[in-house]
Amino acid sequence: MMRLLATLCLTTALTLPLAARADEAADKLAEAKILVQKTVIKNLENGFNVALEKTVAPMKDEKADAIRKEIRAEFENQRGIMTEGLAKEYADKFSLAELKRINEIYDDKTYQKFQTINADPSSTVTTISQNAVTKLINMLTVAAAGENGGGPAGMPMPAK
Repeated sequence: MMRLLATLCLTTALTLPLAARADEAADKLAEAKILVQKTVIKNLENGFNVALEKTVAPMKDEKADAIRKEIRAEFENQRGIMTEGLAKEYADKFSLAELKRINEIYDDKTYQKFQTINADPSSTVTTISQNAVTKLINMLTVAAAGENGGGPAGMPMPAK
């Protein structure tokens, strides 16, 4: 009887840390999923919706609706894949306390205001950023074209 009691106590003592670690891992994963939804997925969804509507705008209504339905279904599929994969990665890289702290930052009203201004396509902030990025991309395009022996259409090539 004593041996059975000792075995039960030992088994319980050994499984408690495992259960606690499993609970913490589940908590970390849940917190990481919240973070992914607030950040990557929210930004992706906003950009995706704008791009989708620009794509289907010139189409006839029937075709546009079919395209929306098909692409949104795939978006939902990819959202699930990304949420699971990114959440697992974040849960591996951050402690539960760190994940909670990051989520608190994203819940902060001042930070949300900052993000809203940055995400507004009609804001001056966006215009400034887009102009700078466009100029840099144009420079990269010209540099790549020069390396490949041809220039962009309408640009004279320097004499060799």
